[in-house]
Amino acid sequence: MINGNIDEFMEKLWGGEEVIYVYNGKKYFSQGYVNDDGKYRFELQQWEPESKILWEIVGKSNQDSLDAFLKEPLFDGKTFWEIESEAEWVDE
Repeated sequence: MINGNIDEFMEKLWGGEEVIYVYNGKKYFSQGYVNDDGKYRFELQQWEPESKILWEIVGKSNQDSLDAFLKEPLFDGKTFWEIESEAEWVDE
């Protein structure tokens, strides 16, 4: 991970903290939180070049949500682990 420690990044994802990162010219935002009905929700948004929710999972634990996220080919057909070394962690 460019500009960050991957272990710290994973810890923040597991804990549901907001993280912003860039891969292949696209800016992404991930976070987990408990929604209004008390269920945990984890989502991936693309912020740039256009804003949209790319993926979400609801009702699983934070660990199950993170595991599912890491297995999905959400980044130009690649999983997070396949793009991790080229992804840049940014703070905003």
